[in-house]
Amino acid sequence: MVTRLMRNYERNGLADDASLYPAPGALIDIGGRSLHIQKQGAGPATVVLEAGIAASSLSWRLVDAEIAKFATVYSYDRAGLGWSPYNDRPKIARDLIEEMRLVLTAAQVPTPRIVVGHSFGGMLMRMYASMYPEEVAGVVLVDALTAEEWFPLDSRRTRILQRATQLSRRGIWLAERGIVRFALHSVERGSWMIPSILSKLSGAGRMNVPQKISGQIQKLPPDVRRQVRAHWSRATSFRTMSEYLANLPASCAQAQLCPDLGGTPLIVLAAEQGDDGNQGRQAKLAKLSRRGDFRVVPGAGHWILLDKPQAVIEAVHDLVIALP
Repeated sequence: MVTRLMRNYERNGLADDASLYPAPGALIDIGGRSLHIQKQGAGPATVVLEAGIAASSLSWRLVDAEIAKFATVYSYDRAGLGWSPYNDRPKIARDLIEEMRLVLTAAQVPTPRIVVGHSFGGMLMRMYASMYPEEVAGVVLVDALTAEEWFPLDSRRTRILQRATQLSRRGIWLAERGIVRFALHSVERGSWMIPSILSKLSGAGRMNVPQKISGQIQKLPPDVRRQVRAHWSRATSFRTMSEYLANLPASCAQAQLCPDLGGTPLIVLAAEQGDDGNQGRQAKLAKLSRRGDFRVVPGAGHWILLDKPQAVIEAVHDLVIALP
């Protein structure tokens, strides 16, 4: 009885989300499946934004409208995230890059493009620029994931990845029954009691998934936060995340095979706050191009686009004004 009620609660919630938060862009067919893409601005330069491993186009909301003042900017959602429907295609770097190219081509996004990627999305954009240099005018990497972080795996990182994948799969079960939605609504009303109880029951420790999600998006406007929470109430978001995590070593192995960027203009933004080795890894990324520029962003953590969005906007602007 309780299970049926919770499933009905989730089903009604999904219907409400579809009504309250329609896609701001367009769903583009790419051969039997579709991806959501949004266009803003009308400037002569083309900018494409790629979100982190389990993030969506919403993560760029402090950045995209400002870039749209001097360029035409496109943000999109990978399958299973944001407004893009889930599909069972491989969630491995090269496959994701080809899927991105399909939607950009179908949406008639001009080339060459300035591409901007955060975290895992940064690794994807670095690979894209390496694989298809004729399509890329410049690259901005925002505290990008580096391939050596997750391949090869040592025993500690193997345990971390296995645990994260397990929790993501547990999130599928919880979301299907409306439990994640209920917890996130509780957080929105200012109560952490129910999420804390669920954290203990799910084995996620003191900081459970809903709390992590809410903690990362507090710098976004309230309406955007509600949309992110709606997306993360869905089982498909957790299913997609679990597949990304399970395939992360393979994605990093593919990235290691990509050549350098030659003379492609490159700006690497590194968080000032982070683990001891991060700035060194980011500085190494800047050396992938003969025209690499390494910048540490003061006061920023890994989510530079939320902590210090102006740093991202300025980096993109610098590449735009340098275009021939």
